[in-house]
Amino acid sequence: MALAKRTYTLPPETLVPFERAVPAGRRSSVVTALIRAWLEQRERETLREEIILGCREMAAEYRRLEEEFHPLEEEVERELSVDPSSR
Repeated sequence: MALAKRTYTLPPETLVPFERAVPAGRRSSVVTALIRAWLEQRERETLREEIILGCREMAAEYRRLEEEFHPLEEEVERELSVDPSSR
């Protein structure tokens, strides 16, 4: 994997505890893991929002289909609940 060096400015109240907690040779991998986790979380949030929006957009269609097919479901249920010996 190719690496790219970047420079970012961080406040000391963030940087100092990070440098105390993470040894010098591991900082890049920890930052990489944190950025990936943040990106994945952001992607999950975006996907969740899109799914909710899609469900709202499809609600009327789902309702129409339910109204169309509900009588058929009731008919099947009535037929299945009839005592087989009386047929």
